[in-house]
Amino acid sequence: MRLVRPNSLAANITIVVLLASSIALCTLLAALLVFDNTSSHSLLRSRLSTLAEIVGQNSSAALNFTDKDAAGEILEALRAEPPVVSGCLYNVNNQLFAQYQRQVGSPPCPKSPAQLSIPGPKYTSVVHRVRGPYMELVGTLSLTSDMHDLDSRRNQLLEIGGCLIVLALAVGGVSGSFLQRRISRPIFDLARAMKEVTKDDSFGARVAVSGSDEIAQLGQGFNHMLAELERRESAKREAEAKLQYQACNDALTGLPNRRLFLGRLTQTLALARRESHTMALLYIDLDGFKVVNDSLGHSIGDLLLTEVALRLQARVRQSDTLARVGGDEFTVILASIHHKDDAALVAGKLLESLANPFQIEGHEITIGASIGISVFPDHATEGGDLMRQADSAMYAAKRNGKNQAMYFTPELASLVRERLNLENQLRGAVARGEIQVHYQPEFEVATGRLVRFEALARWFHPNLGLIPPNKFIPIAEESGLIIPLGAYVLEQACMQAVKWQSLCAHPTQVAVNVSSIQFSRNSYVEEVVDTLNRTGLKPELLQIELTETVMLGAVERCAQKMRQLRALGISLAIDDFGTGYSCLSYLPTLPFDALKIDRSFVREISSKPETVAMVHSLIGLAHNIGMRVIVEGIEELQQLNLIRKIGGNEIQGFLLGRPTPDPISQLALTVPNTYNSAEADSLVVQSASTS
Repeated sequence: MRLVRPNSLAANITIVVLLASSIALCTLLAALLVFDNTSSHSLLRSRLSTLAEIVGQNSSAALNFTDKDAAGEILEALRAEPPVVSGCLYNVNNQLFAQYQRQVGSPPCPKSPAQLSIPGPKYTSVVHRVRGPYMELVGTLSLTSDMHDLDSRRNQLLEIGGCLIVLALAVGGVSGSFLQRRISRPIFDLARAMKEVTKDDSFGARVAVSGSDEIAQLGQGFNHMLAELERRESAKREAEAKLQYQACNDALTGLPNRRLFLGRLTQTLALARRESHTMALLYIDLDGFKVVNDSLGHSIGDLLLTEVALRLQARVRQSDTLARVGGDEFTVILASIHHKDDAALVAGKLLESLANPFQIEGHEITIGASIGISVFPDHATEGGDLMRQADSAMYAAKRNGKNQAMYFTPELASLVRERLNLENQLRGAVARGEIQVHYQPEFEVATGRLVRFEALARWFHPNLGLIPPNKFIPIAEESGLIIPLGAYVLEQACMQAVKWQSLCAHPTQVAVNVSSIQFSRNSYVEEVVDTLNRTGLKPELLQIELTETVMLGAVERCAQKMRQLRALGISLAIDDFGTGYSCLSYLPTLPFDALKIDRSFVREISSKPETVAMVHSLIGLAHNIGMRVIVEGIEELQQLNLIRKIGGNEIQGFLLGRPTPDPISQLALTVPNTYNSAEADSLVVQSASTS
């Protein structure tokens, strides 16, 4: 039997088995001894009674004839019975007649039967009445036997019982050891598995299970518990990994987010310092994304961002980091470059990847990007400085025409500060009365008649003076301030146009420029109707001018809004045509009334024949689809004559009149319906000089 530790379960099981075996055997042995002692005493007394009857029959004649010698001989025959130690024969007068003693020290015979008694615990005796032939009482016989045979038998039984107890204890010990192993081994396995789980923090441990008893059920339950804990631990780790991924990656594109980007930027800078190599940071902002998002909806915008991320990812190295740090803002960490010009090469590849239109749910979307570049260690040595510098360069790229990359220069920092200052100042400019609306006239080429004024926003800052529109309008669009600013300009223009009608011999329109951000609002048509109702201007006296960026969004949605405005009587013109994402296929689908050719074409029309041909083609195209043509930027008589010859419908420019906050004086220059060319030229000169 294997030794076990005291106070252990195995020791307790063994002790219980041995104790149970011992108690059972001792109880059995005691019962056996009691039963044997009782039965032996009964047998011994039965034997003594039989001997007493035989001896009494043989002694009856001796008693009748008073033959003591014969009686003595009969009693001597008892020596053949070893247990009988004495015999006492009394006559009918209760007098001792004869006696027998096996040896000296045997119990003596009393003088009369009345004195007979058991001599001690070691002896037993019987008394027999001796009768004659006729059953008459002739005497009394007493036989006494010792307990030697019974004691010997009892001792033998005790010896046998002791041997059986020893044997039983040995068998019980072996059985107990087997039992405790059967019970404790699964428990030991459970304890070992628990230690493995605790030590290795792993729930893959299992215990062997055999049978279907309670111990097996315990093992099965333990295995099931470990399996469930393993499943929960796996689910927990997956959840933690998912949370970690979500904490460090953009949910939409799967790219690193700002948090992970900043961590990698810190690591890359530390490596660049240690190894003294050059690294660069590219800050990318998509051009025109807000228009797409507002016009087509956020779901299309999200799909576009995902496609943009895929294209950009395909153009960067695995050692570099492409991250999405904002709505439509991305960054690229170029971990190691040989020369700072390599950053411009990478930026060029990224712009090239966005050149092809995106096909998203039936929409063809063309989008570009402005990229700012900062270089370590040429521009900055800290991550925050590199970020700010790349951001400044990106805004400079937007201001300089978009869809290009620019390196950071010290001059850009002051420009960024100026932009932030202008944005802060612009937020309260309308309330402070700093925004004024100026009006520039537009004339009909054929008749020279004034047909409308274009409303133009002007910002007169109390300290900075006049701030050009090309400075504050982009800021207003990027910051969202274009919404309240546009609403203010529209209301002021409508109020002024109502006043003109009483001073003009014919109806005079007002044209208002509307940003694509304004036009993409779902409530824009209702806002225009509300403004017309409040100011009292007739809808046919309002012309809304939209830039080509409206064609970047949902064409059908834009067309629906335009049709709603046209149904009210409002006319629509496409402004600055030819300077943006011109897509001629969209023109027939959008209900424009007029096409406004940008001044950049007119500037070169006198010196370049190809420009004349281009303008002529644009005018012919517009006329073929039923659109009037308005030509901007007329500053010379030669330009005016060329436009008249190639068929322009309406003209606008400094030669005809500059923007003014009070166009009443220009209203007086209205000309009769017919005039000759010379008169028209003099009218143009007079109008220009008056302005």
